[in-house]
Amino acid sequence: MNTTPDAVPTDEPRHTYWADGTPLSIQLFTVEDSGYGPYIGLPLHDFWTPNSAHLFTRATAEQIVKDLHRDECGMTAAFADDDALTFTWTAEHEEGKDGTRTVRPDEHGRYEIGGLWPWDEWGAHVPHTAGQAAFALGAAEYRWTAEQCTKHPDGLDHLYARGREEAHAVSLHRNEP
Repeated sequence: MNTTPDAVPTDEPRHTYWADGTPLSIQLFTVEDSGYGPYIGLPLHDFWTPNSAHLFTRATAEQIVKDLHRDECGMTAAFADDDALTFTWTAEHEEGKDGTRTVRPDEHGRYEIGGLWPWDEWGAHVPHTAGQAAFALGAAEYRWTAEQCTKHPDGLDHLYARGREEAHAVSLHRNEP
């Protein structure tokens, strides 16, 4: 999917939605120009821009926060006792204004995160480790049977399995046709 803001949409749908509006397909994200992720999320719209929000599980939101704190970008985030996730930034981060944004999980425990930094698709153009690749492969193959799954490097089974589990969790364990 072309994620540039000037992408020209086509009439071809990119995602199919369930009756409740939940996107059917997961997607792998990273923070633009970083090696973070892959973050397994559900796009909320057929066509998204780098500032679009996507749904992420609590586990992925925790990883996003951990990675955010690795950067010294003027933004931090923390979970409250009620599971709310609050992002706080300094004037250095955003056009001279301090600010906060609180994200509360939906009824399925997923967090809608976006508009705080630019997203990009996670893929071959992103520098990554073998572990990140195994995790991403597990996510991409989350609906496959064990016989269908791609062989991955020995010692990375746990990361592959975590990718599959996370994709199932964010997609609410629904099976796609």
